[in-house]
Amino acid sequence: MIKPLLILATLVLAGLPMAQAATATYNVTTVWYEPDTRPNDSIFVGTFDYDITTHAITNLQGQLSESMTGNSVGYPNDSMTWLTLGNQLVSWYDAALGGTFAATFKNADTRTFWTGLGGDGWSPEAGIAAGGVYDGFPKAARNPGNAYALIFVPNDPLSPLTQAQLDKLAYADCAPGGMMGAVCMTGTSLAGYGAVGTMSGVPASQVITASVPEAGSLEMAVLGAGIVAWLARRRKTA
Repeated sequence: MIKPLLILATLVLAGLPMAQAATATYNVTTVWYEPDTRPNDSIFVGTFDYDITTHAITNLQGQLSESMTGNSVGYPNDSMTWLTLGNQLVSWYDAALGGTFAATFKNADTRTFWTGLGGDGWSPEAGIAAGGVYDGFPKAARNPGNAYALIFVPNDPLSPLTQAQLDKLAYADCAPGGMMGAVCMTGTSLAGYGAVGTMSGVPASQVITASVPEAGSLEMAVLGAGIVAWLARRRKTA
């Protein structure tokens, strides 16, 4: 009995595949390069839960910097205003790109851009069609002051984004610190959407890390250590 357990412990500690929890929590940092507000950029720092089986993203939330605010020090020692984005309202799987999009918003609804020319009122395409003009235009008092960050998570969430995936990241900021008259700050790419952001902001990078050891890895380590400890006790009493 002891020899099979020793073999099992060796396999577990070696990290051979074991049953893993499907959902894990990840950290994400997404940066849109802002040439007109350097050294400040538009940055989203957040967390999300990801189901490796269904590719579903849930609980995406975090903070988005307003690069027109603050001093000239730059992140992470900046004094920019940071907006809380705590409402994941949109998500979909893109088989062609091999991953899942998700957007989290400042407000509890997606109303962001002017819809006088049609459109869904929030997507990067809608923002470009509206020229970045806020929802409720022309009355500034009707601007809901919404903001969002749109991220992309590959099927393997820890793998780096391809250029095609990176090109589809986007943000919008229609809160007071993101307004230029009637126009909201946005970040989009020419390759991904046919236009750069309203202040020439473009997606520059995205880094995803596991916020804690993935559940399967942690369980394997605990199981392996437990078996080894049990075997050691058995040998002492033998």
